[in-house]
Amino acid sequence: MVLTDELIAAAVRGGEIVIDPFHAELSRPASHLLTLSGRFMRSNGEGGPIDPFLRSDVDSEFDPLFLADRVELAPGEFLLGATRELVSLPSKYFGRITGMSHLARLGLVVHVTSDLISPGFGFGAPTAITLELVNHHPRPIVLHEHMPVCHLQLARLETEPTKSYHRLPTGYTAAVQPTASRYWAEFGPGNATSAGARS
Repeated sequence: MVLTDELIAAAVRGGEIVIDPFHAELSRPASHLLTLSGRFMRSNGEGGPIDPFLRSDVDSEFDPLFLADRVELAPGEFLLGATRELVSLPSKYFGRITGMSHLARLGLVVHVTSDLISPGFGFGAPTAITLELVNHHPRPIVLHEHMPVCHLQLARLETEPTKSYHRLPTGYTAAVQPTASRYWAEFGPGNATSAGARS
């Protein structure tokens, strides 16, 4: 069941779900708007192909984290950002992030197919949601710290899953800034899930 604005607010008030900070004016009929933090990681676009199984490839893909209250996203540019809000879900809820129509009409993409906020995300350690920001407009787009940037839609599962996100070896839990891919940590050689990933 998808949560309405009233159910989202009630779950936050009751401490069942964490959206911190939570501003009632950002509530929408079936979602809550999240805002942009001032922390970013810019892809340097250097080197050859990126092998997601190799930490060295992934670590060299981005320049160091930088802080900005205003950043220009060039046409075709890829930038990692993060939500200002820290989010925590128990295992009986999951979420999805979607773009805002206002910004989509300017060519801004807020995720590159990664819209799922898994059951147990940030459980016990509220976590910022990393955003994969891309500009599809022929002109640069100016992004501002604390601007509303995406919808968080929440839903309740009929039964609790046997696995919860916070128990998976992703390494994203408790992050308060954008985090580069840790595919290598979950599926790389020598990890428990690596055999299945390559089969």
